[in-house]
Amino acid sequence: MSRPVYSWPQTAYRPSASLLRLPNVRESPYYTRIGDGRVQCTLCHRRCVLAPGSLGACGMRFNLEGRLYTAAYGLLTAAESRPMEIKPLYHFYPGTSALTISTWGCNLPCAWCQNWHLSKVASPVGAFVPPERVVGWAVENGDSGINISFNEPTLLVEYAEDVFKLARARGLHASINTNGYLTEEAVRRLAEAGMEGMNVDIKGGRETYRRWLAADLDKLLSTARYAKSLGVHLEFTYLVIPGVNDGDAEEVLYAVASLGRETPLHITAYFPAHKLSNPPTPPELLDELWRKARRELDYVYVGNVPGHPGQHTYCPRCGYPVIRRSVDRAVKIELRDGRCPKCGYEIPVRGRPGRYGRLYRSFL
Repeated sequence: MSRPVYSWPQTAYRPSASLLRLPNVRESPYYTRIGDGRVQCTLCHRRCVLAPGSLGACGMRFNLEGRLYTAAYGLLTAAESRPMEIKPLYHFYPGTSALTISTWGCNLPCAWCQNWHLSKVASPVGAFVPPERVVGWAVENGDSGINISFNEPTLLVEYAEDVFKLARARGLHASINTNGYLTEEAVRRLAEAGMEGMNVDIKGGRETYRRWLAADLDKLLSTARYAKSLGVHLEFTYLVIPGVNDGDAEEVLYAVASLGRETPLHITAYFPAHKLSNPPTPPELLDELWRKARRELDYVYVGNVPGHPGQHTYCPRCGYPVIRRSVDRAVKIELRDGRCPKCGYEIPVRGRPGRYGRLYRSFL
């Protein structure tokens, strides 16, 4: 097994009163005071305890004079129209697109991050975009929703609450692609604001979380169960990394199945990135895991392997392909009032199929 490597965001600033003049710096509601000017952040399960003048592990939250501030409110590093299928959210408004946004930073130190140029940087500098402008971009572009992705959306929670409320008022769906380490409080507030869907990146079993991420898988699962209890649509993605988590498949499968066999699981191929040079995932391993997982889950998919039959959604009762996909698009959706057209079995899909906006159009 490879030796664990931690990769935390590199901070490019120090907390100071001058930061309060920036429009993206706001006091956060996600903290408690614990004495001597220290605060405890309650946004994610790390629950960082910060002395005055110190930064959280994510790099985007800091304690200034006994108050917790976020430097990420409306500070966007990307804004681009993307199909729901690429997220992947296969059972969430299929055939539609979302205006997808991101900021800096992350609260997990993944050495294999695909978007390390965003997640491994922590800075108060960037493009400030008011919430109403993001929603306006989505409407003007023909997108059906708003999604927060690329880096960890937990860093944008306060902003997401405001964006999602405006999006809901305009009839747009709202979702996040997350590592799932946000607290139940954050999930509750996002759901109240209008969040309907989450794709949770499950990075392996308990030992992988402990050794590679200094984190706890059970805390992620607690958040996922809570989100489901609120009616939030859940899908999971398992990036299979040789030498890191490829031996965790059974544990990952059990964890996802504990939320119900109807929970979609995306088994995805890894390619070397950032600080990890392990070889890519063998396609035959993904195929083997796909076949095994389908015994326990109704909806299992294979990602990053073009042309694999695991791209499609099959009816669990009769096996008919009710949704066919090609690369990053749904090319044929044959659901009839949410049911298989052949046998009438109900397929769990949130939202009605729609149309894509102007895909991959960038707004920054």
